[in-house]
Amino acid sequence: MLQPTDGGYTNGYHNHDGGAAGNRVRRCSRGRTRGGRRGGGSDGGARVYQQQHGDEEEREKPAVPCTDFDTAYFHSYAHVGIHEEMIKDRVRTDSYRNAIFQHQNFIAGKVVVDVGCGTGILSIFCAQAGARRVYAVDASDIAVQANEIVKANNLSDKVIVLHGRVEDVEIDEEVDVIVSEWMGYMLLYESMLGSVITARDRWLKPGGLILPSHATLYMAPVTHPDRYSESVDFWRNVYGIDMSAIMPLAKQCAFEEPSVETITVENVLTWPQVVKHVDCYTVTSQELESITARFKFESMMRSPFHGFAFWFDVEFTGPAVLHLNNGMPPSFVEPSNSYSQEGNIHRKKRPNPNEALVLSTAPEDPPTHWQQTLVYFYEPLDVEQDQVIEGSLTLSQSKENARFMNIHLEYSSGGRSFVKESVMR
Repeated sequence: MLQPTDGGYTNGYHNHDGGAAGNRVRRCSRGRTRGGRRGGGSDGGARVYQQQHGDEEEREKPAVPCTDFDTAYFHSYAHVGIHEEMIKDRVRTDSYRNAIFQHQNFIAGKVVVDVGCGTGILSIFCAQAGARRVYAVDASDIAVQANEIVKANNLSDKVIVLHGRVEDVEIDEEVDVIVSEWMGYMLLYESMLGSVITARDRWLKPGGLILPSHATLYMAPVTHPDRYSESVDFWRNVYGIDMSAIMPLAKQCAFEEPSVETITVENVLTWPQVVKHVDCYTVTSQELESITARFKFESMMRSPFHGFAFWFDVEFTGPAVLHLNNGMPPSFVEPSNSYSQEGNIHRKKRPNPNEALVLSTAPEDPPTHWQQTLVYFYEPLDVEQDQVIEGSLTLSQSKENARFMNIHLEYSSGGRSFVKESVMR
């Protein structure tokens, strides 16, 4: 909430006692992800910004409880290295800057909320694009530095840093625009999209702009013999010593959890399929609790099949896009000669840059810090060219911690059926 002063408004930053921190999970080592994301949480009940009537008062308001997992998640985003990694990802940062200025007509003179602002760079881009006011919300202690950055750039009259969860902070006006870099590994890991949904439902005006506006998660079977060899086959001969007894443990350690790494198009065995398309204007939190998709692929080559890879795109378009093809926005609609099967779009048409801006983490596109997420099998499966790989995938929020993601894969090929379960922590 803004605090009126004789001069109009002050910067609304407050450093909460024992403030929480947080943002996106980052990779600590191959196959292991740890951490958290900003956007949602302080240490518990909620110290929020109040209008001043003499002494500032604190008010407890009902909100989604902040768990110990949330607190740890927020604290992980207080570390400057995480923000350095994100900002140095030029594909990511340039895409957001370009999207903000491409939509300058929506932003100039308007009110913006930046969900999970981190260092405040997107908030500053919005101010540079002419926003009348930007509420930069972050539950992480990085908000302290964000506020100093705002002051150093003489933007305190425009950018209001709010240190707290989206569920807890107060904004006393509707907003015209929401901007947020909410995407986690495999798109939905960390569950930060829920904070964007909360901000949308609390503050966004009808017809307001959300950047990014749409997101699509893809999957495809992959082959990766080098990765398997370096993690498993290595143990067959170590300085002339047979250490193959350790191979079962090596497989478990290397492949039990999803792995965040970079692959190339040469690793991909088939055209990708859509797992989930997200319209940020209409998606609900309940919709994201569990997602199930069926898949059917045909291998384009004879090769060992080592697992599935996942990546995503996000698109920056306005709210008035006409939806075609069962709800898919036009930029994801295939030309008539495209390869498709069972209603799943295997490959999307790249939109005209004048119509929509897309940030992609696909193997064929310039690399990003998200890389790709791979779910490996303990044993590869040999497939022939044109061999069918089919099954189902369920992604669900973990009951242990909603920011974790359970992955349940059922797949069959060549008359054999398998189940792979994993947790992205």
